Amino acid sequence: MGKLKNFFSGRNVYLIISVTVLVALLLAGSFLIGPMLADAVKDPQKFRESLGSGFESYLIFIGIQILQVIFAFIPGEAVEFAAGYVFGTVLGTVLCLIGVAIATALVFGLTRLLGRKFTEIMLDKKDLKKLKFLNDEKNLEWIFAILYFIIGTPKDVITYFAGITKIRFGVFMAISTLCRIPSILTSAIAGQALGEENYILSIIIFAVSAVVALAGYFIYYKISKRKEKN
Repeated sequence: MGKLKNFFSGRNVYLIISVTVLVALLLAGSFLIGPMLADAVKDPQKFRESLGSGFESYLIFIGIQILQVIFAFIPGEAVEFAAGYVFGTVLGTVLCLIGVAIATALVFGLTRLLGRKFTEIMLDKKDLKKLKFLNDEKNLEWIFAILYFIIGTPKDVITYFAGITKIRFGVFMAISTLCRIPSILTSAIAGQALGEENYILSIIIFAVSAVVALAGYFIYYKISKRKEKN
């Protein structure tokens, strides 16, 4: 009884409530926006029609982008591509960055507030093991900048870990937002090219992005493995 009483007290209770509220919000958001998110991946044209037009479409899309970051296993490239297809390269990139910044601030704030237990709930053990080296890394700013700049690294997974490192919130927000631009911009350009039926350009960008993404993930894997051994 003593252990049970200790578990349901203080920080643990706050953790349980926070996770419960977050899951409830995610389920509600998924129910409302989930079908549109699926269309963004499978059928960009249908996604464009379901968004509508005007300021409301901007808000809906930002909500979709926030959901994508929180659900770290959903590939961000699909949403970024849809942004370019629907809104064009410039506006699509801006809307993606707004959604990414909001979601990143939320995730970072929760992990910084609730600690490692929350991160362990949200991430797979393999991801935790790969990112463990960040706890002892002295040049955190440079490492995060590299990880977010390289196309192909699991940026949304990294966001869940960042809050339990020593990096400052403002610095991390600047790095995670600005260093995502190349990845988002590339996907948005490909999306706009497809929307304009410029299939050759779209295919070229997809092919180059795929090669760069594979190379980026290989670099991320090598960095995490080397740091883990050290």
